[in-house]
Amino acid sequence: MRARPAGGVVLVGVLAWISGILQLFAGVLMLVAGDHPLTGWTHLLVGLVTFPVCLGIFRARASARVVVTLVFAVEIAAVVFSLIDLRLLATPAITSAVLAVFGLALLYTPSANASFRRATLERRRAKAAEAAL
Repeated sequence: MRARPAGGVVLVGVLAWISGILQLFAGVLMLVAGDHPLTGWTHLLVGLVTFPVCLGIFRARASARVVVTLVFAVEIAAVVFSLIDLRLLATPAITSAVLAVFGLALLYTPSANASFRRATLERRRAKAAEAAL
């Protein structure tokens, strides 16, 4: 029987999906604008990495938690560069940065910590039971 992740963890997964979509949109806008290809490709890369990692968050995997933390941090840094480069065209990026900050806050609440701990223990028990057979 799999434990369900805490509501905040699920919300982080949803926020990460939305943020990934916004990152893709911001990257395309920046590439179309033409003057900022490095920033555009950074946003596209962050957006593409976000999607598979979200699946791990929905399963309360500790490794996915670390990767999402890193992705959110890179996302916030990319938004800072976008603001410097594009100002008004950076609106989707700003929105994704706000979501990233909110997601980071939710990712490390006590209930999220307990959810990741519980899921890790459950996976270890399942592996031990499988190995005993």
